[in-house]
Amino acid sequence: MSIVIMQTFKAAEGRYEDLARVIAAMLPDTAARPGAEFVHAAGDPASATVTVYQQWDCEKNQRDYAAWRATTDVSPLMALLGGAPKIEQLSQLF
Repeated sequence: MSIVIMQTFKAAEGRYEDLARVIAAMLPDTAARPGAEFVHAAGDPASATVTVYQQWDCEKNQRDYAAWRATTDVSPLMALLGGAPKIEQLSQLF
C-alpha cells in the first residue's frame, strides 16, 4: 500500500516566493528517489504556505528517502520558515 506524506511549510514574513522557489528546486531530487510515485507542491500566497504531497510505494522507501534527505543541506529551506513544518503520514486509500 502506498504511503502519503503531506508537509506544510509556513514562510517567514515576506519570504513566500523564496520558499516556493527553494522547495521547487528540491523536489526533482525527491521525485528521483527509489519508490517515489508522485511528488507535487501547491502554494497559497494568502497564508504564505506551501504544501508538498509525496506518494511512496512503501514505507521502507519513504524512510530511506527521509534518511537520505537528513544528510543533505536543508538550511536554505529552514532559513525561510516562519515556524515548524506540519508533517502528516497517511495511507493511500484509492
